[in-house]
Amino acid sequence: MPWKQGRGYAKRALGLMLGHARDEGLAQVVITTDPGNMASRRVIEANGGVFVEEYVRPAQYGGTPGLKYRVPTSEASP
Repeated sequence: MPWKQGRGYAKRALGLMLGHARDEGLAQVVITTDPGNMASRRVIEANGGVFVEEYVRPAQYGGTPGLKYRVPTSEASP
């Protein structure tokens, strides 16, 4: 929703999720997004996400390009 953009809700939500992943014993998570989704890319990177690769999704998932990020849970901020 455009009127909710820029308030940090997605960044905070991802940070909380990373904290739960850490509590479950995961050292990192892999997150994918569309190349054109700059808002998601900023949220991932703001939470310590490191770009891994560009890939093409399998045909059953659209065969479209995607970006893969690795996000360490140790940098998660509740």
